[in-house]
Amino acid sequence: MTETVEDPGDLDTLLSAAIEAASSLLSADGEFYPFAVALTHAGELVSPAVDPGTEQPDAEDVVELLLDALRDGRGTIRAAALCTDVTLASDTGDQDAIRVELEAPDRQAVTIVVPYDDGPVLGEPFGIDAESRIFTA
Repeated sequence: MTETVEDPGDLDTLLSAAIEAASSLLSADGEFYPFAVALTHAGELVSPAVDPGTEQPDAEDVVELLLDALRDGRGTIRAAALCTDVTLASDTGDQDAIRVELEAPDRQAVTIVVPYDDGPVLGEPFGIDAESRIFTA
């Protein structure tokens, strides 16, 4: 078994990679399907490929496939991020946002939300409570 050696910057690395990829997809398409990014024990960024079996899958189905792929690969990764395009509801109206769920073994899971406007013009990120969905017992 490979020893997990976490770097305190692992989650920052994954957050940056996820936001950069999401921003590129938003610039090109105005939206994106959920995707995942993981950091291997060797320090490489990888992204699991999943096949939902349909050309226009439900985003939640893609999320479940990505979670399964990340769980299956837990022995080869030291941290993971799941990135989704979400809509935040508030009294002032709906706001599109990038949601990045970040996890590593033996660390508290965290979710970072980055509101955005068309372009995309990124707003101020904020964190919300999260539960581990990948590195669970």
